[in-house]
Amino acid sequence: MDKKEKSKIVVPIICLLISIGLWVYVTNVENKIRTTEISKIPVELINSDALTSSKLALTPGQEFYVTLKVEGNTNDINKIKKSDFKVQVDLSEYVWKKGENKVPVSIVDYPITVSIRNTNTLTVSINIEDMVEKTMPITSNIKVTPKSGYFASEPTITPEEVKVTGAESAVNKVSKLVVTDSKENINEDIVDNYPIVPVDESGTEVTDVNLSVETAKVEINVSKGKSVKINVATVGELPSTMKLKSIESSRKTVEIIGPTEVLDTINELSTTAIDLSSITGNQDVNLSVIIPNGVSVAQGEELLTARVNVISMTTKEISVKLNITGSVDGIKVLPNKENIKVTIKGFEDELSNVTEENIINSLDISSYKEEGTFDVEPKVTLKNLSESISIESVEHVTLTVSKEIAQGSQESNNNNNNSDNTQGSGE
Repeated sequence: MDKKEKSKIVVPIICLLISIGLWVYVTNVENKIRTTEISKIPVELINSDALTSSKLALTPGQEFYVTLKVEGNTNDINKIKKSDFKVQVDLSEYVWKKGENKVPVSIVDYPITVSIRNTNTLTVSINIEDMVEKTMPITSNIKVTPKSGYFASEPTITPEEVKVTGAESAVNKVSKLVVTDSKENINEDIVDNYPIVPVDESGTEVTDVNLSVETAKVEINVSKGKSVKINVATVGELPSTMKLKSIESSRKTVEIIGPTEVLDTINELSTTAIDLSSITGNQDVNLSVIIPNGVSVAQGEELLTARVNVISMTTKEISVKLNITGSVDGIKVLPNKENIKVTIKGFEDELSNVTEENIINSLDISSYKEEGTFDVEPKVTLKNLSESISIESVEHVTLTVSKEIAQGSQESNNNNNNSDNTQGSGE
């Protein structure tokens, strides 16, 4: 190996040795004291029972951090981590009020190789609010799909109600308490314990609240059932201006669950009654099925809606040919119209079939012996129609009565006039 090649190898080695020497010198001989800041060190809150005894609570969602100014040898500073520090606020050491509370923190643990320079200025702001309590029922979100031919009853939940406690803002968010599960192809009773979850209106779990009971016992009876007819019951009578056309139920049958010996005795169930006297027209009525002792209905089938359809009274106008009867010698009677309008009243379905043939009218003119003009109402009767149909009104007729001139008297007058004319011309 020539000198040039040896020089290329030796120079890098020398540089490396010099660098190592400088590093050893700086870290061991020139390891100076320096100061640095460590941010986002978490603050732990302890003895929170002190707030509870004062009926106060921490506002949910708060996080507390401090920034520490640390001094020490460069070598020691380079080794420290956030987890080496423990910072706390003892909630039992202060008197709290609603709203913002600014309190100092305590540094309970840190590396002994460094010192903290800003201990006197470390504080955090803690928001406090009233602790409230409300009692709420537990709602089942357990979906059960029974095996074919089986039916599931409504869940029985124990306890029925639970106390929700916590900061006012958190408790106010709780819309309901739920137990949730999903089971399919079930052919036996379900008995299990489920965690109670507080949720808001959108179904999202609300944290930072406490429940007096954490779990609930849920029992669901699953058994073979029987389908029976539903009878929609009624009481009272419709107003006289209406008659019942039909009652249409949203559910024709209901599935009932219970012991076989009880199911065998039931072939029909009735609903709570519709009060017909309160019906004012076509309308929907919400009803519930009356369940006998010893049985229950399949989940979700205890309610139904019945549509009450009625037929109302109305009127119909019919034009009929005027029928003139009777006469008087020497009297001429002329009506002002050939047809009259007759208005009848009845139920819509019955009026639709009424025609002119069902309307009998007559106008007897035998009593009119003096000249003049008379306003008369023809006599009208109904033929082959239901008793519920009646005559509402009859159009009046104007009669013009005049005396007729006899034919003999007319000819005599004409002859006298001709004789007078002849005599006059002879003279």
